[in-house]
Amino acid sequence: MRVDFTFKHVDTSESLMNYAIERCEKILKFELNPMDIHFIVSMVKHECTVDVHVEEGRRKFKASATCDDFYRAVEMVTNKLVRQMSKDKRRLRAHKNPERSHYGQIARLTPTLESDFTTRPLRKAG
Repeated sequence: MRVDFTFKHVDTSESLMNYAIERCEKILKFELNPMDIHFIVSMVKHECTVDVHVEEGRRKFKASATCDDFYRAVEMVTNKLVRQMSKDKRRLRAHKNPERSHYGQIARLTPTLESDFTTRPLRKAG
């Protein structure tokens, strides 16, 4: 997991960065590929805004929150990301053919992390 921060119209805050990284631990359970997380922290007219862009392989997620407090905005953004990622995970698990999905491939891994290359029967056209 790689985390980047951009501060616009706000001084950098080491404690806010540590808090955001700590809250990102909630979304690590959805990580299948290396994940890039980019936080954009800004202040406009006394409103704290936090935008987050997450890229994980081909999957991309985006969330933003506006609040009076940066810490509360970070909490709201991570909750939004957890909802988006869990919905995506449910969608992948309830796929039409789960054996061919990414989660089905992970389920076929043996305990020694070697792939099981047994042949699956093909459907006959007709």
